[in-house]
Amino acid sequence: MPNRWGAWLLLLLAPALAQGALAPLRNHPLKRQAEAGLLAARKALEAQAAPLALSAQGNYARLGYECTPKALCQSLPETAGSLTLSLVLTPFPFGEVADGVERARLALRRAELGYRRALTALQLQAATAHGRHRQALLGVQVAAKGVELAALALEAARKRGASPRELREAELNLKDAENRLEEAKRALALAERAAEGLVDLKAPFPEVPPPRGTAPLSLEEARLGVREAEIALEASKRALLPTLQGSLLLYPSGNDTWALSLSSKTLQPALSYTRQDPARSPTAIPNAGSYRTTEELRLSLSLTLSPGLFAALEAAEAQKKAAEEALRAAELQAALQEEGLKNALRGAEATLELTRLKKASAESALAEAKKRLELGLESPLGVLQAELSLLQAELALTQAEYALKERLLELYQFYGELLPEVME
Repeated sequence: MPNRWGAWLLLLLAPALAQGALAPLRNHPLKRQAEAGLLAARKALEAQAAPLALSAQGNYARLGYECTPKALCQSLPETAGSLTLSLVLTPFPFGEVADGVERARLALRRAELGYRRALTALQLQAATAHGRHRQALLGVQVAAKGVELAALALEAARKRGASPRELREAELNLKDAENRLEEAKRALALAERAAEGLVDLKAPFPEVPPPRGTAPLSLEEARLGVREAEIALEASKRALLPTLQGSLLLYPSGNDTWALSLSSKTLQPALSYTRQDPARSPTAIPNAGSYRTTEELRLSLSLTLSPGLFAALEAAEAQKKAAEEALRAAELQAALQEEGLKNALRGAEATLELTRLKKASAESALAEAKKRLELGLESPLGVLQAELSLLQAELALTQAEYALKERLLELYQFYGELLPEVME
């Protein structure tokens, strides 16, 4: 089951990165780091949930004797050795084993949340980088149009015989426009470098639909903290209970031992076989003979009570209370953060609508300026000014569009959601 859930998660999260503008994120180091952490957590859960374990142990000893009479030493073995093979079964998780499995499952869940957190952060960075590049491109066009307008204004000032002061101002305006153009080109180069490894600048950025609005990541993590504290509390309570240990041992020969044992802490049956050399000698009874044990049943009950165990229980109870309070604080913080993000989204939507209207107005103003130019009622300088205003309106619209995408992706990051695959 853990394998299938992990594979399902990767299949669910991968489409948004498969192709299009977000394709470079497939090889981003942070994404690979998150994938490695997810794989490690999944393998750790598999290790904890393994149904059996096989172990082998060997022993060797070299023996020395002092005998009376000395000839007795010749009949004693010089070495001793043994080999033990053990098989531990886990028919169902119980006690400490169940705690280990549950902790591993929670660790896997944390890794899944970390994977989503990493990818949503990269997703937002990619949108920001793509938007800055688009804005930088338009910024270069606006600056170039400003240079063209300043040059035309200087030429017009010279033709009409403007005063030296007006000419100096026109020349300074041209120089300032050229400086802005160079600055815009540097900003474009910087935007291209910042987008490397994050987003394909040649591909359009996918549309960002409203998020589904699942549980926030912060709440998911806080709930995991409560569950971890509950497991620790249960383990502290079990530490105060007695432990019953049962073993059945069979001795088919002096060299062989079969053992079956079970502990109340884990309910894991353990079967072991031991081969030893030299063989166990029969127990001699003076003037009566000897005997050899062929089977043995052992039962033991142990109970440990100490102030430390009770202190550990109190600490676990306090930790659980702290985790529950942290969850309540996370719920309050998440509600405030969600409302703040939604308010920012509504503001971005209103700004986008206004910039669309401004762009439409700039388009109408340019069309009117061109008509007036045809009628001789407008100068080429006025048309250039209208073109510059339209470019500025387009830049503002691009800024508003990407601001809306970023506000949406901040909500995606808040919920831990990824973009669906909407572009080829």
